Amino acid sequence: MITLHLTRAADNEGVYLKLPSSPAEIGEAFAELDAVSTDTATTRVTEAISNVYNLSNYLKNVDVEKSGELDKLSALARKMQTMGRDSCYLFEGVLDANSVNGLDDILRLSESLDEYALLPDAVGGSALGKYLVTHGMTPFPESVQPYLDYQIIGAEFYADHGGAFCRAGYVVRKEELPQQFLQTEQEQKSVMLLRLRASHGKQQNPVSTTLTLPAADELLERTRQRLGIEEFAEAEITTVDYIFPYFATMVPQNCITVESANALARAIVQMNQTDGELLKYLAAVELERPDTFDGALQIAKNIGNYEMISTSQADDGFHTQFGQIRRLDAPVEMQDMGGMEMQGL
Repeated sequence: MITLHLTRAADNEGVYLKLPSSPAEIGEAFAELDAVSTDTATTRVTEAISNVYNLSNYLKNVDVEKSGELDKLSALARKMQTMGRDSCYLFEGVLDANSVNGLDDILRLSESLDEYALLPDAVGGSALGKYLVTHGMTPFPESVQPYLDYQIIGAEFYADHGGAFCRAGYVVRKEELPQQFLQTEQEQKSVMLLRLRASHGKQQNPVSTTLTLPAADELLERTRQRLGIEEFAEAEITTVDYIFPYFATMVPQNCITVESANALARAIVQMNQTDGELLKYLAAVELERPDTFDGALQIAKNIGNYEMISTSQADDGFHTQFGQIRRLDAPVEMQDMGGMEMQGL
C-alpha cells in the first residue's frame, strides 16, 4: 500500500490518497483537491508513505494529473501489497542502486527484485567487508582475519560491483556474487512456518518443533521423528506464519493439516513465479471468503479460474483491497471449497 499526500497551489494541508483505491475513492480525493484549487498544473506529491522508506524520494516528481500515472501508481501499490519485510528492504536498495527517471523505471525495478540479493546487516563498508570474509566470499586464512582492514575490503568490493547500502544491509545484483552464495540462498527459501506440539501423556512434557514449508518427504519424516509420532494428525499445530504479508489474516486456519499446509506452500512458491499471481490469489480469497484452510487451498489449485482486471472494467468484477477480480468460469464446486459460501458476481 502507498499513501500519497497531494496538494495544490500554496496549500500545505492537502489530502491523503491511499492506493490501491476504487475509482470512486480516487474521485473523492481529487474533488477535495478541486475545493482547494482548480489549477491542476500545481498538483504535486509532497510525501509518499509506504513500507519502502526511500520510495517517497522517487515519487515526489510524479505528475499525477498526467494520463496513466495514477494507474501506474496503483499497479505499484498492488505489487507492494505482496512484498514481505525483506522484499521491502531489498526494494529500497534496488532503487538506490539504479538510475531512476520516473514511474516506469520504478515499476520495472519492482519486477526485478529476484535479480538482486540482500547481504543482511552489511550496512557500511566495514560491515560489508566482514560479511564477505565471514561467509567465504572474499576468503582469507582464519589466522589473519583479526588483522584485516574490513573497511578497505568492503570499499573495494563496492567499487568493483556497485550496489547500494540500505537500512537492512547491502543490495547488489546476484550476478556479482559467487555461485556458492546463490546456491545457499536458494536452499534456504521457504514461504510458511508451522509450530508443532505433540503430547505423550501426563508423565512426559510436550515436544515442540518448527517446520518450514514447502518440505520434502525427508524433512517431514525427520520432523515426525523429533515429535515422536507416526502421523502428523497426532500433533497440534500451534502457530502458522507466512513470509508474505496478508496471508496470515486472509487464509483461514480452520481444519488445517500439515499435509494441506505443505500443499499450499508449494502452490505459493509456484504462484510467486508469475508476476501478480499472489495478489490475484489474495483477491480471490477475499472474493470467495472460504471457511476452512482446505477451501483456501482449493482456490490456489484453481487460481487460473480468476482474472485481475483494470479499474476501467470495475463494473465487470468484484472490488477487493488487492484490486478488481472476476471469475472466468463457474465457481468451484461447493464440496471442493470446504463448504464455503460462494459470492456471485
